[in-house]
Amino acid sequence: MAVYQQSSQENVIYNINISNCNIETLFIGDGNTVNTSSCRRRLDYPVQRTDSSSGTATQGIVNHDGEWTGTKRKQTKIRFPQRKHRANPKFSFRPISSKSEEDTSYGTEVLRTVSGESDRGFEISMKKFHSVLNNLHRLRDSGNFREFNSVADRVLLTNKGDDELEILILIEKSVVVSYQNDLEKAEMMVQEALDTLSKSKVKDEMFYFLVSMANLHLAGFYRRQNKHGNAHSKITIADQNSQRVNSRFLTALIFYEKASSLIKYISVLPYPSLRSKLVKQSKEHMRLCIAICIELDNDGIYIKKHLSGLLKLALLDLNCHTRPARHHPTSIQSITDAKTILEKVQKNYRNEISERQKIQFFVAKSDLNYRLGNLQAALRYANQALSLAETHGSSLEITAIKERQEDMDNGYY
Repeated sequence: MAVYQQSSQENVIYNINISNCNIETLFIGDGNTVNTSSCRRRLDYPVQRTDSSSGTATQGIVNHDGEWTGTKRKQTKIRFPQRKHRANPKFSFRPISSKSEEDTSYGTEVLRTVSGESDRGFEISMKKFHSVLNNLHRLRDSGNFREFNSVADRVLLTNKGDDELEILILIEKSVVVSYQNDLEKAEMMVQEALDTLSKSKVKDEMFYFLVSMANLHLAGFYRRQNKHGNAHSKITIADQNSQRVNSRFLTALIFYEKASSLIKYISVLPYPSLRSKLVKQSKEHMRLCIAICIELDNDGIYIKKHLSGLLKLALLDLNCHTRPARHHPTSIQSITDAKTILEKVQKNYRNEISERQKIQFFVAKSDLNYRLGNLQAALRYANQALSLAETHGSSLEITAIKERQEDMDNGYY
């Protein structure tokens, strides 16, 4: 396993071997598992990272491994406002400084600790990050990828030499590439960001924050490819590094990725008893994510994972991710819970929902109507989801929606 270790002089890479470790369940890259329940010792990933300011060793973990042409279709009565987020021109061209006006409007995202000057520097960096991400994430979520890249490049130009910002934006650009279904390139971009980070002068909390962000994005890429073992490994690395950082933003993303990875893994599980246990665990993670995201949203930090989280909870209850799952019955209570969630999203968030979240919403409405036995409505909502996904080139969603349509057209539902 390749591991970064930063000393007081420079960042260097060491290779370490993990041996004499026993694992309860071993996840293989293709999603299979091997039960090793007779073992007793837990597998950890210890790395000593020397704090450049104090010379003391601290725990840090960094692993270096590892959508949109349109066809118009008939609309349902559910319509969301059609908004295309545009960049703030004032934001786009000005350097980001610790004294900028944008820095004053982000609440208490960074929780203060007792380490003094280091935490103050991290707080300033996080305010700078959020002034950038609030704008970029709106562009990304509205599908305005061209302007996203344009604004990101202008931010880099006006903040030339800012290693932290350069690494963050490279990571964020990888997400846009992944939405266009080039997951291999997206992964390479994150690995490049980690390489840059290992050679940079970034240190302390910001180092751990960027390591966690990079590995969370890698986990998301692996999750979408059903590489469950790789995704689990990256979440573990991100989680362990995040223990060195006081950021609700990062905590929310970790809960979101833990829940999302479990939900994706659950969709291929053949064992009802194991599925029931993991469903409960994934819901706990997602509810924690939702609670934190609502707080952040109220503090002026754009994250919107609470909307995605609610939709994923509904889809989890409906359990229509795969053809075998759709043939398996689900409880009346699960259907009721999913219906309640979708009604809440439609009532409370119709003006906030992003283009990608609209696709999820219509897929969930299709699944709900399938579970209620209304195949005509189910197909209508699937058609609406497909139309929107095709408009935005959302390849990953298109495949899943078309499979649902084929099943309904052929009577497999």
